[in-house]
Amino acid sequence: MPRMLRIPGKDVLPPGPKRELVAELYVHYREAARPPLPQIATLTGTMPNPHKVSRETIRRLLTGTTTSQWAVVDALLRALCHLQDRDPDGRRWPEPDDNRWDENDPATCREHLHRLWNNDIDGLEPDEAPATPPAAPAQAASAVPPARQASGGWGGTASPPTDNPWATSSPPKPAVQTGGGYSDEPPF
Repeated sequence: MPRMLRIPGKDVLPPGPKRELVAELYVHYREAARPPLPQIATLTGTMPNPHKVSRETIRRLLTGTTTSQWAVVDALLRALCHLQDRDPDGRRWPEPDDNRWDENDPATCREHLHRLWNNDIDGLEPDEAPATPPAAPAQAASAVPPARQASGGWGGTASPPTDNPWATSSPPKPAVQTGGGYSDEPPF
């Protein structure tokens, strides 16, 4: 018989953004009556807007050994909410008489988990998280000003000046990173 998953102890997963993300996932996992991982994995591939997630990735998310892409975390949340017969876009704590009720936090389950996921990715504690997203730059990073196009480039060179951080694009990041980054692959 498979062993039931339990939230890792603080000695294994210390307090911080990752633990808060895992704890929030565990709220939904417990409220769904701790379903077997294969059942959750199957459900992620058969729900509306499916995003198939392996049972090993689910285990790793629930034990805090990986941080996955948002689509994977969202699929896990939707599957767990489905098992609870709950809307992931409903208020996180819908009942005012619930001890967890907070009038100042009207976030939905999905919004709250997304905020915790971002905090984990950025390594931010909840009180350090930005209140609003940063403003996007006015121009696209790779756009060459029209005056430069007309004059033949950047002072006769083919490349933009190096002191302009928006003038060059960085190489694309790999889909799978080592050292605690994104990984949806099982460890074997």
